[in-house]
Amino acid sequence: MKKLIIALFVVLPLGVFAQQDLKIGYINKQELVSAMPEYATAMKQLEDMNLKYITEGKKLQEEFQKKYQEYSESQDSLDATIKKYKESELMRLQQSIEEFSKSAEENLKKKQQELVTPIVEKMDKAIKQVGDENGFTYIIDNSAGIISYTSAKSINVLPLAKKALNIQ
Repeated sequence: MKKLIIALFVVLPLGVFAQQDLKIGYINKQELVSAMPEYATAMKQLEDMNLKYITEGKKLQEEFQKKYQEYSESQDSLDATIKKYKESELMRLQQSIEEFSKSAEENLKKKQQELVTPIVEKMDKAIKQVGDENGFTYIIDNSAGIISYTSAKSINVLPLAKKALNIQ
């Protein structure tokens, strides 16, 4: 009798689970995030920041080119001490350009993370809300192109997520 009760507790949930219909939805998260106004604002901020870094980098590069040109034209007439000083100055300037470039890249990545993380969190919250409100078992992101087949029974939840985010 004890074995029968244990068997029922093990088998009964499997039967109940098998009878439930799976409701599967799919969404292109890339399309959704691109439609969010705050994403466009964040991308504009990053673009502006990048443009400032590019402009400053060009100024540094022009300064290096100017000093290199001056050095090239006068190197034969320079005494050894001045020549060595000018060469070390060029090397310092080149190092400075490389450090600036590396720092700019790191700052852009940090700023991107800072700006995009709350947007992605908001998007994920809206998708969860859509899933909860509409009884989805799964909502699959198909933006990576990994899904080979989408059944006619699966539902594109992009319009529902846009609605949850008040996006047209």
